[in-house]
Amino acid sequence: MFNETLPELPTVVLINKGRQATVKARWNDSEVHQDLDFWRDFFESVRSSDFLMGKTKGRDGQPFRCSFDWLLCPSNFVKVVEGNYHA
Repeated sequence: MFNETLPELPTVVLINKGRQATVKARWNDSEVHQDLDFWRDFFESVRSSDFLMGKTKGRDGQPFRCSFDWLLCPSNFVKVVEGNYHA
């Protein structure tokens, strides 16, 4: 779903044990997350953020583009879910 929704971002090629554990952890964080519609909406939210998609400059003056791993990092995940990257 990530690759389909966000083809502009670095493609996920391998799902290793670490990534499996991270996805499982985010899935189990909340019953709300245990629905594919949540994940579709989550990735669409990322898509609608100019910052996360690399369309605006970050603190260092360079564009920032998120990655699958960055999005699923617990602290980043919460920020994205809470809408912190939307103007």
